[in-house]
Amino acid sequence: MHTNLYTVGGIELSTLEMSIFTTMLEHEDHTYFPETGPDEPTRLALDMLVLEGLIERFKTIRGTWMNAWTITDGALEWLLDPEAQADLELVKSASPPCPRLDIPLANRP
Repeated sequence: MHTNLYTVGGIELSTLEMSIFTTMLEHEDHTYFPETGPDEPTRLALDMLVLEGLIERFKTIRGTWMNAWTITDGALEWLLDPEAQADLELVKSASPPCPRLDIPLANRP
């Protein structure tokens, strides 16, 4: 299977990873809370974003992983770099939205 990779500020991201990350950026609190567990490709993309240090997953008080992610402070600082900003805007304008992100998000209080 062929996957397009985009280089944003020195980090290679797939189309799905870009879609998830930019969707999270558009939310005021920079979070992603799917109503149901993400499908396998989405979950793999989330895991890759975690490994890149761009997002982190929430845990319950008991240490159980939740289906909830947020953009890290480090990623927000990384996005202040003019090169990362320019790359992100270029990729967003050049790539079509990823249809897989039509996942309903849970209502937030």
